[in-house]
Amino acid sequence: MENDDGADGAGDDRVERVERVERLLAQHEIERLIYQMGYHLEDGNFEAVAELLAEATFGADILGRAAFRGREEIRRQYERTNVTYADRGRATKEIYSNIVVDIDLERGRATSVTSYTVAQQPPGDSFGLIVAGRYEDEWQRVGTAWRWADRYIRVQYRNNLERHMHADQHPWTGDGRH
Repeated sequence: MENDDGADGAGDDRVERVERVERLLAQHEIERLIYQMGYHLEDGNFEAVAELLAEATFGADILGRAAFRGREEIRRQYERTNVTYADRGRATKEIYSNIVVDIDLERGRATSVTSYTVAQQPPGDSFGLIVAGRYEDEWQRVGTAWRWADRYIRVQYRNNLERHMHADQHPWTGDGRH
């Protein structure tokens, strides 16, 4: 039996292949943005972090969802809460694994979950793991590019964060909004 395009199922197969390629490209772009975010965080480049989250909301398990919105609020929050070291950024290594991305091409929306572990070695201190958890992200397609719509940080394990976050500003000693 022939399809409208004159081939036995070839049109359906082609559409399916195109959709599969679009889904793989979307997943690749989203994963690349996640890793790029990690490098900006390591460097303490909060301007670049804020640019990636420019149109997004941002929150954490202690602060609540969507506690901050847009480039400036998010940049200020990172600058206010994170300790940086001259020529070392945050003196951290962001380690990401178990990235799961679910994509709805028709709606131009996606979600992802990323397991993270952060190791740190501030000047004069030993190297160690300081915090681990999950990033729960929502994405939207803008034109042909994928952009963050929301980032939510869920902390599952942590050690002493005093050399990572300013003691009077991080969520475990206050609400982090000062």
